Amino acid sequence: MTAIAVPVYDLSGAKTGEIAVDPAKFDVAVRKPLLKLALIAHLASQRQGTHKTKNRGEVAGGGKKPWRQKGTGRARQGSIRSPQWVGGGRAHPVRPRDYTIVLNAQERRIATRSALRWRLESGCVCAVEGLDPSKPKTRPLAKLLAAIGVGERSALIVSEGHQPNLVLSARNLPRVAVAERRNLHAGIVLTHTHLIFARPALEALVKELP
Repeated sequence: MTAIAVPVYDLSGAKTGEIAVDPAKFDVAVRKPLLKLALIAHLASQRQGTHKTKNRGEVAGGGKKPWRQKGTGRARQGSIRSPQWVGGGRAHPVRPRDYTIVLNAQERRIATRSALRWRLESGCVCAVEGLDPSKPKTRPLAKLLAAIGVGERSALIVSEGHQPNLVLSARNLPRVAVAERRNLHAGIVLTHTHLIFARPALEALVKELP
């Protein structure tokens, strides 16, 4: 496959150039089954798993048999805290659990590269020059996103190294997140529609690929 031109914008949203990126440098193809597994693992890792309901032995009250076993004409009952009673315990209570799905290192690495190729082929990757604000300002960043056509869609801004002012500038923008290039993984790439690289981050990413 031929190289794909990734547009480069300045801080005003004007296009200033392009960077040619070969999708084959990321992965030989988009591995959709692996991407699905990586997305499930990422979403599962966001679950706290602290949910819990009580069984009949944990709810309060109900120590006494409500009526005698025979002769009343009613169904036999041993406790008013049985599952069929209002206020009773759950028959199959939910317990705290760990939802983590573990992918091995090779699967994580390939999934990340395949996700990047998918976004690149979808035309959802761009770069911005000078994306390193000297102080936290949300409005200029919002104007930039609107100018390059992101609008209300989700976006992941990828920086080269830690940029606290960039993180603070994007913090109040809904559906916008900031990640360092070294921390990219398939889950965060797949959960954001657009990838907006700081130009040094994109150049470093392309350079380190074989």
